[in-house]
Amino acid sequence: MTGLYIFLGIILFILAVLMIPVHVAADYKEEFSLKIKFLFFFKYVIFPMKEKKKEKEETQKEKPKTAETEKPKKEKRKMTVEEIIDTVIDYVNKFGPGAKMILRNIRFHRLELYWKVTAEDAAACGLKYGKICAWLSGVFGFLRNLVKIENPKIKVFPDFISEKDEIYGGADIEFNPLIVIIGALRIAFVFLKDLLKNSKNKPVKHKKNIKTKESASA
Repeated sequence: MTGLYIFLGIILFILAVLMIPVHVAADYKEEFSLKIKFLFFFKYVIFPMKEKKKEKEETQKEKPKTAETEKPKKEKRKMTVEEIIDTVIDYVNKFGPGAKMILRNIRFHRLELYWKVTAEDAAACGLKYGKICAWLSGVFGFLRNLVKIENPKIKVFPDFISEKDEIYGGADIEFNPLIVIIGALRIAFVFLKDLLKNSKNKPVKHKKNIKTKESASA
């Protein structure tokens, strides 16, 4: 009985730890930074990478150029924002409750964006500004339907004097790891279910019986 109590105690402790929210801080100003905070003592910086790792990459010897490396690579077509959003919506609808469970669990306590739009002349700047505003309104509306956003601050304005765009912003994100794990398990269940259905629906190829000359003569 003592072993059972210890086992149940360990499970309850793991569940209690997983119910503690995880905080993610993302910021961009000239370079991207990403930090994860859990409890009061665990802090991990994902970006930027440590200087030691950068030094190792710089000290690595350059590979000699060969005919294969010198061949021009075919440029892959980049997906547009509309295509990316449609793809995400398709996946959310496909995996259903699990994906929605994860997304509704995400909360933005801070969402900031500062974007100074520039172009070659005033007309081009105006057109670029209009396209960016339309794109941002679509993306922001899409996010609003999936995650919780508190007090967003978005500022986009045209600058007819400057020569270069200026973008910076950040976000503080919070989520419950236990809900994410449960949602991921539900997604995995739907994925395996679809995989089994597709395997059953595939036609089985039967090998043709090849008659030998002896059987034909017989």
